[in-house]
Amino acid sequence: MPGKARRRQPQSGLLITMLLVTLAMGPLVKHQAPAMLRLHETDDPLIPATPPVTRHDVYDLKVRLVQLGFYSGPLDEVYDAETVKAVKAFQESYWLEPTGIVGQTTWKALSVGVSRPSTAASKPLPEGEIYLEVDTEVAELRVWVGGSVWKTYPVAVGKWATLTPVGEWKIMDKGYESGGAFGTRWMALDVPWGGYGIHGTNRPWSIGTYASLGCVRMFNEDIEELYELVPIGTRVVIAGYRPPLDFGKPFGPGTIGPEVVRLQEALREFGFDAGPTDGRYGPLTEQAVQEVREVFGLGREGWASRDVFVLLQVEGQ
Repeated sequence: MPGKARRRQPQSGLLITMLLVTLAMGPLVKHQAPAMLRLHETDDPLIPATPPVTRHDVYDLKVRLVQLGFYSGPLDEVYDAETVKAVKAFQESYWLEPTGIVGQTTWKALSVGVSRPSTAASKPLPEGEIYLEVDTEVAELRVWVGGSVWKTYPVAVGKWATLTPVGEWKIMDKGYESGGAFGTRWMALDVPWGGYGIHGTNRPWSIGTYASLGCVRMFNEDIEELYELVPIGTRVVIAGYRPPLDFGKPFGPGTIGPEVVRLQEALREFGFDAGPTDGRYGPLTEQAVQEVREVFGLGREGWASRDVFVLLQVEGQ
């Protein structure tokens, strides 16, 4: 109609471009890592302060600044003036505003130049039960399928003061992340103390070292591949270093902790079925302790005490 503006129709090329961008961005709704995992990692920025902030990811920051030649001070968890100065110098070198604030942009810049080691192409996934094994002594995760190792991945595990928990766990939840401290994927484990999981990272230079508060870190490319292979409920066996254990007092039903894991392992070694080594003193563990006591003439009590610890040779381990 003359005098009336005509509405311009969007071009098909523009619609296709918008669709491709949306697909590339991935899921619009992310399943955020649960609070139990966020006890060990944070996406909060590091901000210069007086007194200086003390946080575990400062150690990762200092390690990378040393690798890049911006820092030569102590490797600790204190974000002190010397480290802030090094961060500002790094930020300037990457055309970032030299604020000393370490947020996602700075973490991403720190990752430039860190590449995932090339690995042999995966063989086709065979049929069979899948479970994961993490060996903290060599910082490696193995995928077992049908009784054989199908693939291995390098990982980062807990520091000496915050070791990754040894035991037999299950994946209890999983989800996507946006690429921060948890990388692009996470899988929570049912460890009954603390909050532990397997996840990606924005600090890939830590892979292959003892760097976390107990979680298992992977390259984002690796956790994305693994995420698609293992459903919730998959068994995860963690072996290797463990913290000092305290067998100085008895414990029984309802007890949780690494001492229970070691007791369950010892019962299994002696031929008693205590169930999985999941750190929970449940009915199967109680029954196994009762059987040990009965075999050795110690009654039928379901609590584990020093006499049981001595018999099973767990004291001092």
